[in-house]
Amino acid sequence: MIAEAVRTMIDEDRAEWEALVLLLEAHPDKVLHDPESPGWTARDVYAHLARWMTNSTDGLEAWLAGRVNPPIGGTDDEINARWQAEDSGLTLEEARARAEQQFERRISVIEAVPAERWDQAVEAFARADGAQHYRAHRGFIAVA
Repeated sequence: MIAEAVRTMIDEDRAEWEALVLLLEAHPDKVLHDPESPGWTARDVYAHLARWMTNSTDGLEAWLAGRVNPPIGGTDDEINARWQAEDSGLTLEEARARAEQQFERRISVIEAVPAERWDQAVEAFARADGAQHYRAHRGFIAVA
């Protein structure tokens, strides 16, 4: 990926992140999804995104170092449910802080990838848990 494409990707990530955060902050304690979906609040979404951003950023760092991290056991739904249960004791503030920290870490790691290291795998890691993931979560929010 050329520098301009990386910058465009990061700008899109930031815009989608900010849009999602505005929506989460507007409804901090409400169940955000329709009744057919898990009853997640803003805390749960922040914790979920922090976990996935940690996972994909760790994967990118490992790939760049010539390693491959072992896969997480289970389907996405099983992983999400397990992590949600593990993070259920977090406060909104703690979950938000984790998510913000992992968002900034993710951006920093992506920005530090040397131009000659960009390949399909690096791009896949860099795009994982970025704008598309944040946009999807905005789409899941059903509160008025």
